Amino acid sequence: MVLRKVKIDFAALRSSSTKLVWFIIAYGILLRLTQYLSNSSLWLDESRLALNIVNRSFSQLLQPLDYGQGAPLGFLILEKAAVRLLGSSEYALRFLPLLCGVVSLLLFYRLAAQSISPKAVPIALGLFALSGPLIYYSSEVKQYSSDVAAAVLLLCAAICFESWKVSGWGVAAFGLFGAASIWFSHPSAFVLAGIGMSLALFRVTDKCWPRFVGLLVVISLWAISLGCCYVVSLHQFSNDKGLLNYWTFGFVPSPLLSLVTAKWFIDTFFGIFWNPTGLELSGIAALCFLVGCRAMFSKKAEKFFILISPLIPTLIAAGLHKYPFAGRLVLFIVPSLLLFIAEGAEQIWSKTRDRAPIIGTCVIGLLFLQPLLFSTYHLIKPSAGELPPGIAHTREEIKPVMKYIENHLHEEDVLYVYVGAAPAFRYYAPRFYLNNVNLIYGSSDKLEDYENDVSQLRGHRRVWLLFSHIEAKTGLNKEDLVVYFANKGATRLDCFQSEGAAAYLYDFEQPNGAR
Repeated sequence: MVLRKVKIDFAALRSSSTKLVWFIIAYGILLRLTQYLSNSSLWLDESRLALNIVNRSFSQLLQPLDYGQGAPLGFLILEKAAVRLLGSSEYALRFLPLLCGVVSLLLFYRLAAQSISPKAVPIALGLFALSGPLIYYSSEVKQYSSDVAAAVLLLCAAICFESWKVSGWGVAAFGLFGAASIWFSHPSAFVLAGIGMSLALFRVTDKCWPRFVGLLVVISLWAISLGCCYVVSLHQFSNDKGLLNYWTFGFVPSPLLSLVTAKWFIDTFFGIFWNPTGLELSGIAALCFLVGCRAMFSKKAEKFFILISPLIPTLIAAGLHKYPFAGRLVLFIVPSLLLFIAEGAEQIWSKTRDRAPIIGTCVIGLLFLQPLLFSTYHLIKPSAGELPPGIAHTREEIKPVMKYIENHLHEEDVLYVYVGAAPAFRYYAPRFYLNNVNLIYGSSDKLEDYENDVSQLRGHRRVWLLFSHIEAKTGLNKEDLVVYFANKGATRLDCFQSEGAAAYLYDFEQPNGAR
């Protein structure tokens, strides 16, 4: 009877654990759908890429993109297909990132179950489901959500490849799948490089030469695909000076053995738990990560190396100043980080639950506190202004501003479009019937050109000034500067502001205060 009771309790425990897992998955999907359905305005980078997708044909996507944009060819083709099938709305453009966000959540559960201890699985899955950056990028017209999905899928495949006796067809499938992933996610090259190094190390260590030969075939397929992808598209990004200069902070400083470089590694180590992982208490996350690494290395060394391996080639590329180790560009390493953090949190809880259970409870509670509060708040108010921790920009709600201009526009009105607002304006202009008005685009993003821009507006009776994506370089808000010059020589008639966007109506025939 006692044995039977134990079996019943164990079955009930397993059942409750399964229910918890599916509740977390359902809640994570709900958060991503809520973000998607909030239908926020495209911000600068989204609108730049969206213009390429909407205005180009499939064949033209093979050429270098306009507006300094870059994306995997496979991702662009799928986005273009979505536009052809569903139209050019934000919903159509964001459908693929949403799909990748949902799929990656389901795949991550499988990866966690394959790699970490059972009690750590709900912790990892919960952190993944609640991660602000992962939720946000599942509804952005960029490739970062597909980067995460590709990374999780490749790590799952690598663990299966290592754990099972794979047939010849399995080897071929693994090789072809990895080769294809590079065309849909550029960071897949780093994931594959790390996986290849890890698996090769295992085969050399255990002297399993037949499997080593099979692995060489797989790696050869990956290398051929990477070479073709480099010739077709990747070489454009590796030589893009503007892009490389923008991400300078993500490169390892020179010389390697210096205090500056040591500080960079320390700052970067703690920084990645905030951006792109989305955990504000980065010290606690870092502690759990280190504890989790130690636990997995001692108990599951092979899985440890597979999960940690993508970081090594990514850091090497950052050291060569070819790929930044920073922000959204390393979002694909977040799944691995969360697995180690969850394993570490579970280890802390297990080691302290008998003598000081409050320690483990507090560690896990603090890990979840901010993500749970933030995600729940945005579930209730999905259009709230603040973006998740780790998102560098702010909301740019240009749609309500353009709608206001449309409703108050006179036939003779002139519309000045600030240079930062131009990409979003070009995307939305047909929707608000503003593409045929008298337009004047800002000439540049240089401070000294703003007064010249405003001087072109003199002599016009009614001029709208449209702003979004306002940057404050050297502490000076550019919108305020343009408005300052306008106030000096014109009379303000109207003003409308939204989150991260604004419109001002001026009479440039009358000096300020004449009315």
